Amino acid sequence: MHIGVLGAGRIGQTHIINLAELPGVSEVLVYDPDLQAVQRVQEIATVCSSVDELLERSEGVVVATPTAQHPEDVRAVADAGLPCFSEKPISLDLSATQECLGYVAAAGIELQVGFHRRFDPGFLKMRRAVESGDLGELYLIRAACHDYEPPHESYLPTAGSIFCDMHIHDFDAIAWLSGMTPIDVVARGSVLVDEMFARNDDVDTSAAIMTLEGGALAMLTGTRQNGVGYDHRTEVIGSRDALSAGLGPQMPLRSADPGVLQPVDPYPNFPIRFHQAYAAEMAAFVDLVAGEGPNQCPGSAAEDALRVALAADLSLARGSAVRIDEI
Repeated sequence: MHIGVLGAGRIGQTHIINLAELPGVSEVLVYDPDLQAVQRVQEIATVCSSVDELLERSEGVVVATPTAQHPEDVRAVADAGLPCFSEKPISLDLSATQECLGYVAAAGIELQVGFHRRFDPGFLKMRRAVESGDLGELYLIRAACHDYEPPHESYLPTAGSIFCDMHIHDFDAIAWLSGMTPIDVVARGSVLVDEMFARNDDVDTSAAIMTLEGGALAMLTGTRQNGVGYDHRTEVIGSRDALSAGLGPQMPLRSADPGVLQPVDPYPNFPIRFHQAYAAEMAAFVDLVAGEGPNQCPGSAAEDALRVALAADLSLARGSAVRIDEI
């Protein structure tokens, strides 16, 4: 099978490496106008000279370009009649997201969205515990998104807010894990890491509380710099059990209690922390292209998560809770 990848940046490289290791993939094709980025993957991928060439030679396409370019690239894949994987978000604009999803539906192609936590072994086990009733009544979900190091300032103008860029993964995971629709959100944020975030109308330290249908609560915290390492974990707490994904010897959280083992080689970044999830995500997409598996993260997930993220942005600006159906 021939799978194309548009974009050879950090996440594009991750997908290219994982695709190249899949037994069902005979060739990975890549196009990126940035020749330096392409050079980093040219030993494992076939470099195309244009988007058109990549589309002609591919059976399915991964869109890993900058966020602002996603709608254009997804439409190009749809015009070619090929199954498409798009990194999140499809767009930072809700109407543009809806328009793109409508375009895809009219073209009749499959669109899988890049919410990789749905493929993480720990998250899958938590979802099964909720669905089976083994967790009991779901009371709380707690999510921590603490990056080891902040991004370069050049990333910020087009990335969206901390809620649209980083916490959008939490918003999708919380709804997916719980099977419950978010009702409202109250968000807070500060600039404590670097003034570059203020220059880009964003915050670098965040917290939010969501009410889910039925009354269960979800809480999340975020920071763009965590001195110990890359700490991204989620907990589900119910009447019978409590489970966590990301809790282990590499979790970047030190105990102040005497005699407790400290983290060993804390996670330094997202490709290492979520390696299994990213690999499984690409395997699922290849199965989708081959017609051998379902779409485990359809395009509608992008709209749903963005709606919550935009509500969080509005809550931060207003200083009060915002209902999701306001967006």
